[in-house]
Amino acid sequence: MTKNKNSAKLLLEFSIGLGLSTLIITYIVSTTSGRVAPFIPIISEMPFNEPESTIFGTGLGISIFSFLILAQVFHRIFKPLTKEIGENYENLNDLIRIFSSIGSVCGIITVNFHWNNYPILHGITAFILFTSFLVWGTFAYTVFEKAGKSNNIRKYAVYAGWLFYIFMVIFSALDSQELKEDKGFLYRMENPPTVDDPVKRPLYLNLTALCEWCMVFSFYTGALTYRKELEGIQI
Repeated sequence: MTKNKNSAKLLLEFSIGLGLSTLIITYIVSTTSGRVAPFIPIISEMPFNEPESTIFGTGLGISIFSFLILAQVFHRIFKPLTKEIGENYENLNDLIRIFSSIGSVCGIITVNFHWNNYPILHGITAFILFTSFLVWGTFAYTVFEKAGKSNNIRKYAVYAGWLFYIFMVIFSALDSQELKEDKGFLYRMENPPTVDDPVKRPLYLNLTALCEWCMVFSFYTGALTYRKELEGIQI
């Protein structure tokens, strides 16, 4: 009975655990095999080979699909809270639900259509995924904050997520600019880095990767703070 009542909380814990373990296992397999630079790979360059590709796509695909389900659960939780807050938050709740759902679908596409084979599709869907999850996290934090359920870890996770996201975009643009010359602005997107000589990996590429990892871990840290809000909630 207890497990049934806490199904939403268990799903959140399962999604976070699966997502983190998938990233860590993919990193270990891809780096120890010598196929990816150990410091520090863009997350999307890890699943270029097997078995990393299957581990990455399956694990993160299931994890993100779980978040897609949880987005609908949170929409239900937000409904009475946004009604009390007013200020058009009810309408925002509906929009956030749609945006986060689209972002989750894009995320499933991202982790299964890899950068080396589908560069443009992968890049667009990854951008939508990251943006939607950060927007959702900001909205969720704001709603609970206005409802008197503040959480400092959640707050700092949201701030950190956006900060690393902005720096990731900046460093990525600088990396592209450094490579540009006559090759075009999308040269990096269409030509992922290789592990042939890690020493020659551009500084901006490494900084982009570092910010991406930090952003993702900020999201998972923030997501963990919602365990209490999901206690006793059925899917």
